[in-house]
Formats: sequence, C-alpha cells, structure tokens
Amino acid sequence: MNENHIKIKSLDLDLEQLKRECRRINTKVIKSLEDVVDKVPTKKKYDDILKQQLSEAPVSSRLHDYYNVFTFPYGGIRQLYSQIVSFFKVNCEYDEPYYIHGWLNYQHKGESIPKHYHWKKLSGLDHTYICSYYINAEPSVTTYEFDNGYVDQQHNKNNTISLYEDVGDIHGTDVWQQDEPRIVISMDIVPMKYIQGAPYLLNTWMPIL
Repeated sequence: MNENHIKIKSLDLDLEQLKRECRRINTKVIKSLEDVVDKVPTKKKYDDILKQQLSEAPVSSRLHDYYNVFTFPYGGIRQLYSQIVSFFKVNCEYDEPYYIHGWLNYQHKGESIPKHYHWKKLSGLDHTYICSYYINAEPSVTTYEFDNGYVDQQHNKNNTISLYEDVGDIHGTDVWQQDEPRIVISMDIVPMKYIQGAPYLLNTWMPIL
C-alpha cells in the first residue's frame, strides 16, 4: 500500500443544502431506529466485531446497516449519488454489477469515529470498495492502518470524495472539537453477488447504474 491508494475528487455541490438534508436524515434515523441500537444480532462475526468497534460512535454510524442515505428523496443527496456513481465507474477495476450502501457519520462535539473494519476484514471478500464524501469535515484527519505496517493520515477536505479498494485496513477519526457537527457520508460498494449470497443483510442497497 502506498500514498496513492486513495483516489480523491473535488465536487461543486451545495454544502449548505446537504447540511440541511443530513440534519433531516439524522433526525429521522434516530427517531425511527434508535431503539434497535442495542438489539443488533450478535451471532455473526460481522456483527460481533462492528458492535464492539462502533460502541462509542455516533448513533447514525451505529445504525449504518439499517438505512441507506441514498433512499431519502432530497435533491442534494440525488446529485451526490450521481457523482459517486460516475466517479466509481471510472475507477472500478472489475467488470461486474455493483451495489452501494451509504450512511451518515454525524458527529457532535466530543464524538469520534472509532477505528473499524469494512467488508474485507469482516467477511474476507475481495473486490469491495470504501468511499466517503465530506460535507463538513474540516479540520479532521482520518487515519488508515494497513496489515503491512503502512499508516496513512488523510486531512479531510469538504466537498471531496475519497474512494479506494478495501484491502483490510482499519481506520477512524479523532474526537471532533468543533461546535458545528462533523458531517460525512460513508459508503460500501460491493459486487451484487455478495448481497445475493448474504440473506441476513437488510435490503438497504442500491445499484450502481
């Protein structure tokens, strides 16, 4: 792994509109789903590890499996979906159908995104991608740690997408110190066959069209 493993693209989306829409989504997610946070099944390795890793994360992050931000009917979110799809198609190295699942990391002052894994380490499956879009994330740093000892610290920049193939890294962000919430939309993008083969997953995935 080297310093070029993460691909970055700057966008020109309306961040104020996206902040308003993410506030609405965050409120709806917490109101509708907060009572299930402590009832996530723990039979699977996937759930056991993530429940432990994200125990101190914001509610919107802990509930990531239960909703998809791209299903909310907001203009800014729709535009972002289109941009993500275009960026992914340019950078995906594999010729097969992919699906996307996105959630909010809506951090209030004093909250962090603890170090955690995504699909590769949790499931052992290859050809999956991790993507993030930064709405209000300055100043913050995401630290990536890889099995070969390589450590990468990315200074998050608003209105940018980051995308890379999941090779099993663990990553997280430090405690947010600002009064205004830190707002990031994170995504897993995986081959359709993995979703078809995992019936325990909720139907919260959308196709990359």
